[in-house]
Amino acid sequence: MKLNPINEKGYKLLHDGALALGVAEQNGIRIDVHHLEKTYQKLEAEEKRFEKKILKSKGGKLWKKTYGDSLRFGGLEQLRFVLRECYGIDVKGTLDKGVLGKIDNPFVKDILELRKLVKAKSTYVLGILNEVIDGYIYPNFNLHTTVTYRSSSSSPNFQNIPVRDPWVSELVRSAFIPRKGNRIVEADYSGIEVRVAACYHKDPTMLQYLNTNYDMHKEMAAEVYKIPLKLVTKQIRNIVKNKFVFPMFYGSYHKLIALDLWEAVTEQTIETSDGKNLLSELKYQKIRTFSSFLEHIKRIEDKFWFDRFPVYQNWRTEWWETYQKKFYFDTYTGFSCRGYMKKNEVINFPIQGSAFHCLLWSFINLTKALRKRKMKTKLIGQIHDSIVADVPENEFEEYIDILTEISTKKIREYWDWIILPLEIEIEASDVNESWFNKKVIHR
Repeated sequence: MKLNPINEKGYKLLHDGALALGVAEQNGIRIDVHHLEKTYQKLEAEEKRFEKKILKSKGGKLWKKTYGDSLRFGGLEQLRFVLRECYGIDVKGTLDKGVLGKIDNPFVKDILELRKLVKAKSTYVLGILNEVIDGYIYPNFNLHTTVTYRSSSSSPNFQNIPVRDPWVSELVRSAFIPRKGNRIVEADYSGIEVRVAACYHKDPTMLQYLNTNYDMHKEMAAEVYKIPLKLVTKQIRNIVKNKFVFPMFYGSYHKLIALDLWEAVTEQTIETSDGKNLLSELKYQKIRTFSSFLEHIKRIEDKFWFDRFPVYQNWRTEWWETYQKKFYFDTYTGFSCRGYMKKNEVINFPIQGSAFHCLLWSFINLTKALRKRKMKTKLIGQIHDSIVADVPENEFEEYIDILTEISTKKIREYWDWIILPLEIEIEASDVNESWFNKKVIHR
C-alpha cells in the first residue's frame, strides 16, 4: 500500500507533521542514567540467579548433559526437547508466552521469568542506555513506515516502552524524568478510534452512545458473562472491552473472541463486585463448557451487529464492496489507500489512520502554539494516541488549556467531518518526578 496525499490538507498534514515531530526529536527526553545503570546490574544478577536455578532442576540437568557448551536458554528446539523428554510435555508450533504460560510447571515458569528478565535488560534498559547522549535520548519519529498511516519510532522505540507489566513498567519508566523544575505530562485521546469510526459509519446507536457517554463496555460485559450490570467490576469490564468489543470492531469473530474470553475466566480467579466467582456464575447460568460458551458468544455477536449496530454492519459491507470495485479508498484526512489489502485492513486502515491524524494535527498545532507564545514547554514524543510533553510548573495550567482547546475544539473547526465531541485524558507527574509516577489530572 502506498502513502498518497490526495489534496492540500493531506500533503500539509504530512509535511507539517514531519517538521513538528522533528522538533520533538531535537528536544529530547531526559533520562536518569544512574537509575538505569543500577537497574541493569540488578537484572543481570537476577538473570544469572535464574540460570543457575534452572540448571539445578531436573530439566536443567538434562539440558546441560545433552547440549553441553552449546546450551542456549533461548534455543527453542533445545527447550522443546527438554520439555518432551523430561516432563512429557510435547508442544507443537510456537513456544511463546501465550503457549508456555498455560503450562502449570515450575520449570516452565522459571523459563518464562528468565525470558522476562532478559527482555527487560536487553531490549529496554540496555536499548535505552545505548542511545543516551549527555543524559538525554533523541528518538526518531517516522510517518512513512507504517501502512495504517500511523507513526513509528526508533533509536530507541519510544512507542514500545512497557506499560502493561507493572514490574517492567516501573523499572523502565522510572528512568524517564522531566527537566529540573518540570513535570512530564501525557495527554491521551480517549476512545479516538471508536469516535472516528462513528464519523465514517454514522450508526445512530453508536452516535447516541458516544454523545451521552453511555458505558457500552460495561453493558457488554454483563451480557458476555451473564451477570447483572451492578456486579460488573472494572476488571471484568476491561476484559470484555479488550477481548470482545474492540476485536469485534477490528474484524475478529466469535470463535477467536470466545476462546480469549473463556481463558480469561478459567486461567485466573475473577470475582464479581459481590465476591462471587465469575466462572461459577457462568456455570450457574448453565454455561459449563467452552462449547456452550462459544454458542453463547455467537448469539451475542449476531445481536451485536444485526440488532445493536446494523448501520455499522452495512457500512463495513459496502466499504469492502466499493474497495473491491475500485481497488482503493480515500480517507477523510486527505489520503488515498491503494493496493492489495485484506478485508479487515480495508475496514480498519481508514479508521486507524484518521484517528492518528487527529493526534498528528493536534501535535502540529500545539508545537506552533508553544513557539508563538515563546513557552519553555517542550513536546518530547507521541505514543499511538497520546502526546508527551516536558512542562515547567509555572506553565502547567496554560499548557493544559492550550492542549485542550486545540485537541478538542480547534480540530473540529478544521475538519467538519468530525461529528462527535473529542475527549482527552491528561496524566502528569509531580515536579521532578518520573514518568512512571504520573497521575490523572481532574479539571
